[in-house]
This record gives sequence, structure tokens and C-alpha cells, in this order.
Amino acid sequence: MTTLSRREMILTPVALAATSAMSAAVGEKKMTLAIHQNTSNGAGYRKSLEGWARAGIKDVEITNILLDEFLKTDDLAAARRVITDLGLNLVHAATGVTEIWEPNPNRAAALDNLKKRCEMYANMGLNRVYAATATSKKVTEDDYKAGADNMHDAGEVAKQFNMSLRIEFLRTSTLCTFRMYPTFLASYWTSPRASSPATESVR
Repeated sequence: MTTLSRREMILTPVALAATSAMSAAVGEKKMTLAIHQNTSNGAGYRKSLEGWARAGIKDVEITNILLDEFLKTDDLAAARRVITDLGLNLVHAATGVTEIWEPNPNRAAALDNLKKRCEMYANMGLNRVYAATATSKKVTEDDYKAGADNMHDAGEVAKQFNMSLRIEFLRTSTLCTFRMYPTFLASYWTSPRASSPATESVR
């Protein structure tokens, strides 16, 4: 008879549930590989995509940094043609917009920047983008309690362009510390605005 440790007893149901969920997902849809342009910053917008296409990659995630650099000498239609001419699928993109999740005096400007970026990506045929939690300021419990309202505001912007907006929790960000993360989730799920169409567009 094998004796399980307390840790193994706790983790076993989680592992079984994860395995079951993955099996179900694989049965419904084949998993594909997508490459993020952060892996090829030095190559630039066009050359990174050309290299991936030669390697057989089909699904790609572009960044605002390389796109903006490309747009200094070309237009958005040309950026889109690079992708379609190579037979690639644009599945996701980085907005590069910060200060939209946490309370701060720059949120109005940040939401305006998010709107411009969503409009740009929508014109490229994209419907999924993300914005990171890049703040390094001291975050309080009250900041987390404002999370649902902030997500709603960002969702309202994304919804205008039929976009699904994701949050990327950076491990270096003070907004996603292990101690405060449950407070953020609790404030989200107990907020009356959590189930609104705009907030549901945020993942």
C-alpha cells in the first residue's frame, strides 16, 4: 500500500481535473502552435513573420512595438498583406497599453490609447488582444476592489470593435502579488458589473 503525502493528497484531484479538461479539449479541437513576436524582436515585423512562415508556423501573435516600427515606412494595409501573403493566421496581439487595470491619474488617457489600438487591430481583422499589468507602484486592497469597474471600462472600449480583451498578469508587476490576487478575484466576482457584456469581453 502506497502512502500519499499531504501535498500529494491535495494536488491529486487538481491533476486529475486538469488531465480530464485537457483530454476533452483535445477531443473537441486540435491544439496548434502560435509564436509571439517577442521571441523575434531583433528581426523586425516583416522578417520575423517571413521566418516563421518558412518554418511552417501558421498562427502568429504580433506586438505593437514591431508593428509601429513597420508603420513608420508603410501602412496598415501593407502590414496586413504581409500576414495574408505568407498564409499566416493572426490570432492575437499585444496592445502595449498600460495603466488601465489599476486606479491611477492616467487611466483616461490609457483608455483612449486602448481605443486607438483596438481600432488599428480590428482593421487588420483581429478580434483578440491583451494588455499587461505592468505597474510597479504600491498597490492597496482598495485598488483591487476597483478592479471590476476598471475591467468594465476597458471592456466597453474593446466591445466597440468586437474585441475580446485579455489581461496578462506580469510576475514583475505589483498588481499580481500572490497575497493580493484573491482580493482582486473576489472584488471582480462580487461586483454587479462583473456579468455585464462589456466586462465579459475581458478574459
